[in-house]
Amino acid sequence: MSNTQIRDLVHLIKSEDLTPAQIKSAFGEIYLSNDSISNQLESQEIVDQVRVVKAPFFGQHIPNTSQIASRVGDSGIMYFFLPSANKTYEFIAADVVNSGSGSITVEFGVTNGADFIKMDVESPSAGGGQAGFDARQLRYFDSDVYPAFLVTSGTAGDVIGQLAYAEVIQ
Repeated sequence: MSNTQIRDLVHLIKSEDLTPAQIKSAFGEIYLSNDSISNQLESQEIVDQVRVVKAPFFGQHIPNTSQIASRVGDSGIMYFFLPSANKTYEFIAADVVNSGSGSITVEFGVTNGADFIKMDVESPSAGGGQAGFDARQLRYFDSDVYPAFLVTSGTAGDVIGQLAYAEVIQ
């Protein structure tokens, strides 16, 4: 593969729009032999250009993308919202409200749509009690694994789960 071929693989993509998946697809098949050094250097030059444009901003909130998702409980694993593919989000905060008159227990964690990993559990008081989840270990998430809650006791319909998040630059 010649240098022109390397550039041809991404010539229609602006530096700011080039994603890690596109870099892997275009440059992941370059052999690390002596006869491909020019291809390696060319791909490194392109990756360095992308870093100059993106790296200082990676993980920063995209303006006007912060939102609070609210979902009433039901049986089973409840996600707050379904993240869009190829987007990364930053977790800001999550809590649960007990809108009923009985006691409830709610677990907060992450899911892949089938499995659930518990990170915290809260039991807010009846009649509008609100309790924040401790999820310091959750920073970023995407459409593969995302925040969810699970009602483990009480009336599921009395539970209102809330999640604050923002889309970030990836």
